[in-house]
Amino acid sequence: MKLCAYFNVDHDNDLTDRKFVTGFFIFLGYSLIFWKSKKQSIVSQPSTEAKYHAMTSTTKEIVWLCWLLANMRVSISHPTPMYCDNQSSIQIAHNSVFHERTKHIEINCHLTRYHLKHLTITLPFVFLSLQIVNFFTKSHSISRFYFIVDKLSMLVVAIT
Repeated sequence: MKLCAYFNVDHDNDLTDRKFVTGFFIFLGYSLIFWKSKKQSIVSQPSTEAKYHAMTSTTKEIVWLCWLLANMRVSISHPTPMYCDNQSSIQIAHNSVFHERTKHIEINCHLTRYHLKHLTITLPFVFLSLQIVNFFTKSHSISRFYFIVDKLSMLVVAIT
C-alpha cells in the first residue's frame, strides 16, 4: 500500500477578502480516499507563503492518515509523496536556515521539515498542468475538467 498526495492553493479566488482556498487529494494506491477544500482564516501575501500553509495542512492530514491506517494494521512502508508545483516552497522545506523572508512561517517549516527528515513525506515537483488538486481550487475549461476527472478515476454521468 502506498499513499500519495497533491495539494495546492488559490489565493486570488475571492477579491473581497483575499483569503486563500487550500485543497488536497490523498490517494491510497489508485483510490482517492481523502480530500478537502477549505477557505483559510488568514490572509496570505506571497504565493510561496500560501503554498507552505497548504503544505503544512496536508502534512498534518498525512500523519493522521498514517496513524489511522497503522491502527487498522495497514502498513505504509514508503514515504508519502506530496506533489507540489512551487519550487520555492520545496526549497524552504529542505533548507534548515531561516531567513528574514521565512520567519513568519517558521513554525510550519519545523513541522513539515520534521516529517521530511523522518521520511514520512517527500516533496516531488509537479508541473502546474499536472496538478490535479486544482479541481478544488480553480475554475476550468470543459477539456481541463474532463482531464482532471479522468486522472481521479471518476465517472461523469450526464443528466438528461
